[in-house]
Amino acid sequence: MRARSWYVGVIAGLLTGLLVSIPVTIADWRLNPSGIFHDDQGTNWAIVADTAFSWFWPVALTAFAVTGLVHSWVSRTRTG
Repeated sequence: MRARSWYVGVIAGLLTGLLVSIPVTIADWRLNPSGIFHDDQGTNWAIVADTAFSWFWPVALTAFAVTGLVHSWVSRTRTG
């Protein structure tokens, strides 16, 4: 794999991870299942962060791998 494919994969992974994890975390916080995200005492930021990271990392790593491999394949066939 070329260095450019790594960069494209990293950028795509980070952006995709953020674009998925932020709305899902906000939706979970607003719906507040079982009252774990916030209560009368305020927001439980540890649960919010745990939810954000649990969505971010799998999505970001998957997008990184797929984008990096596809970019490498496409750029290899173009220069072929």
